[in-house]
Parts: sequence; structure tokens; C-alpha cells
Amino acid sequence: MNTPLRLALATLAATLSPLALAHASLVDSFPAKGQTLTGPPAEIHLTFNEHVEPKLCHVKLVGDGGKRFDADRPSADKTRANTIVATVPVLKPGTYSARWTAVGSDGHKTSGDFSFVVAK
Repeated sequence: MNTPLRLALATLAATLSPLALAHASLVDSFPAKGQTLTGPPAEIHLTFNEHVEPKLCHVKLVGDGGKRFDADRPSADKTRANTIVATVPVLKPGTYSARWTAVGSDGHKTSGDFSFVVAK
């Protein structure tokens, strides 16, 4: 294979490889990371950089002392693209970690977490 063709193929591979590795990532949430709320949220909203399949997504909350709360199965937000919504049980004042798992359009599972506070 001649050198210009090798160089062109290497450049193309380097350009496309970040796209091949891109997975769904969280770009916004309610509550927001670190947010202090004056009352408990009724829902958790998660917005991603690409479409995720709500049926394959999960949201769990962990409160003070490690107590776990399961959110309802997320559904697609009809008003915001790439956003899922999960109803949560009534939360008492305290600090909570929202732990999520999502499957993007590429079929890869991603996960993450963020904390928020429900004020007393």
C-alpha cells in the first residue's frame, strides 16, 4: 500500500474513532447535581446527549444511612428530546444520591450518579 493511501486511512480512522466510542452521557438533570431543594421532588428528569431507550433505563436513590429507594420505570419525556422521567417516592429531608443506568441508541450501557439535598 502506498504512503499517501496509508496516511489517508490513518487520518480517517483517527477522525472516526471518537464517534465510534461515543455513548449516551448525562447533560442535564432535575434535580441538578448538588442542588438543594425546598421540598421533595416528585420526579427525577435525566437528559442525555442522545436518545436512550426508557425501557432499559433505571434510576435508584440512596439516602442518608444507605437507605435505598427505587424510582418507577422511567418513561420518555414528551416535551424534551433525549429526556427520561422517573417518579420517585416521597423523600424526607436529607441528602440523596441518584444512581442511573441508561442504554443509548448504540446499544451500550452507561451509568452515573449525582447528589442533591432535600432541605428541612
